[in-house]
Amino acid sequence: MATGEGSTKDWNIARTGISLLLNNKIEEAEALFTEHPHSFHVKAGRCFVLFMNALMTFEDDKLQQAMLLLKDMERECASDIGWLKSVKSKVFRAEETGKDYVNKLERQIVLADSQVCSAILTLLQQELTGYVRGGWMLRKAWRVYQHAYTQISQLYYRTYGTNPTGFSPYCGTPTRNGSSLQSPQSPESSEWSIPSCNGYTNNVTPVSSPSGLRSSLSMFFSLTGITSEQQTPFVEPTEVTRLMSAASFGYGIYQLCVSLLPPSLLKVIHFLGFEGDRQAGLTALMYARLSEDMRAPLATLSLLWYHTIVRPFFALDGSNVKAGVVVAKQLIAECHAEFHNSALFLFFAGRVERLESNVSAALEAYGKAVETSTQREIKLLCLHEVAWCHLIRLSYEEAYRSLLQLQHQSRWSKSFYAYLAMVCCGANGKFDDLLTTYDKILHWFHEMNRETQLGAFILRRVPKLVEKDTGRPYTILYYKLLVYELLYLWNAMPSCSIESLRGILWDCKRSHSEEPMVGLAALLEGAASFYLGDTEAAIKSYRNCLKRRYPSNDEYDQHVSAFALYELGSNLCNNNNPNEGKSFLLKAQTQYRDYDFESRLNVRIHSALKNLQ
Repeated sequence: MATGEGSTKDWNIARTGISLLLNNKIEEAEALFTEHPHSFHVKAGRCFVLFMNALMTFEDDKLQQAMLLLKDMERECASDIGWLKSVKSKVFRAEETGKDYVNKLERQIVLADSQVCSAILTLLQQELTGYVRGGWMLRKAWRVYQHAYTQISQLYYRTYGTNPTGFSPYCGTPTRNGSSLQSPQSPESSEWSIPSCNGYTNNVTPVSSPSGLRSSLSMFFSLTGITSEQQTPFVEPTEVTRLMSAASFGYGIYQLCVSLLPPSLLKVIHFLGFEGDRQAGLTALMYARLSEDMRAPLATLSLLWYHTIVRPFFALDGSNVKAGVVVAKQLIAECHAEFHNSALFLFFAGRVERLESNVSAALEAYGKAVETSTQREIKLLCLHEVAWCHLIRLSYEEAYRSLLQLQHQSRWSKSFYAYLAMVCCGANGKFDDLLTTYDKILHWFHEMNRETQLGAFILRRVPKLVEKDTGRPYTILYYKLLVYELLYLWNAMPSCSIESLRGILWDCKRSHSEEPMVGLAALLEGAASFYLGDTEAAIKSYRNCLKRRYPSNDEYDQHVSAFALYELGSNLCNNNNPNEGKSFLLKAQTQYRDYDFESRLNVRIHSALKNLQ
């Protein structure tokens, strides 16, 4: 893949281009990429950057652009390493060089990477059909990863006499019957055909019948003495290390993705014969970040995304939103020399400050990111965080201004930002602005996507914004509770100051007659008490919430009951009452369906129950 004997290798060019992009030098990166239009590595590098961009911004046009490019990459890889090509090499006995061997392995990795990235973008749309398609994509990617990762691990062991630190020699996750999954290059596989570079196949249980053509060709090869046995060519040790890192990036992303799926989808995943190992994913990404490969900075960004966004968002560490802060700080410090002015790295620095409740420092980091970035999507991403920082401070006017800007500029979810802006207006007593925005959102009401969790949430909240019969707004306290509900559901309440938490607690105690949903004030009162360190008061509030809802008020707004059960169960488990706590967790898991952010809460419940084992 090198452009000449002494020239820079293509993967190094791609690495330079990615570094330029992350350092806000888009024009320079594009110029570099344009100079190498036919480079496989440059194409793959652009794919990865576009995927990360789509993942971070979630703009529709970026999602579609990334999906199209990933599909093109997948087709190119599949055609380059396909079954027919392997037949030709057997028949004509083409001698494989070390360069050919590396290229073949590289294409296997990128093929699986493309599938995983496509699957993640599909799953994040949170539609039922998307879950099914995403699960199937992950299965196909897993088969390719298993094959490529096994070959590279064996190559690494032959080169260095040991396995990479923290890795097992094989990446195959056993199925429930204890057997390893089918290798994609075996004759029985029909999804992709990848020739064996080592001349052997794993002993596996086939999942489909071999085609007649392939059986006939296998017999022909055996009768004519043509065999797939071939000696693995010599590969430079530095290339072996890079390939190991390249495989580790996608494999790590894959493992993290599968481990974070809601339990309902995990059943399907297990049925298809694979599962995710979060720790294995983190280990792989930590290894990948240290290499010279083009994926190294992307591995670091993936780890920052996990530690500063995923962990607190899904409450993987319970109420401890700071659990990933130490690792995130180390990762940012490690990359400071190369990426100290990168808008994306500044964004994550802001996330770290926010998680530590240093809201002023977070706003400063986001402001610097906006100044340095030339990408509209990154600016909007930072503006989104700025709005949340103001919400955490309960600064309704500042939050409203940011949200209004997002409502006009963002193509992601105008209705979501409009809803946030309206509750801020109500909490600030600006009812005229609230009613003006309410009239606008009604025009979008029938266009909202009911299949996504966020779409369903907005559709359930819009009718609560004004009195149904009169069209008049409610009280300031009513809208404050809706703001507090947002802070709670987005797990942003732990980042509030002690003063703000006391204000929330006071408002909740005096608002039971004005609450938008039965039991909401008690649920929020419990959360505020807990974050103020009063666990006993929190447990009492959660019990009070459930008492107010059972049995006559539990038909609507069932997320209040489900979250109260989860919080009560978690607190009891952490306070030497695991049996009663577990019963509440199981009740939350089994008693309710189709409520707000069901899959998000189910991930938390699944994690809490796993910790009890």
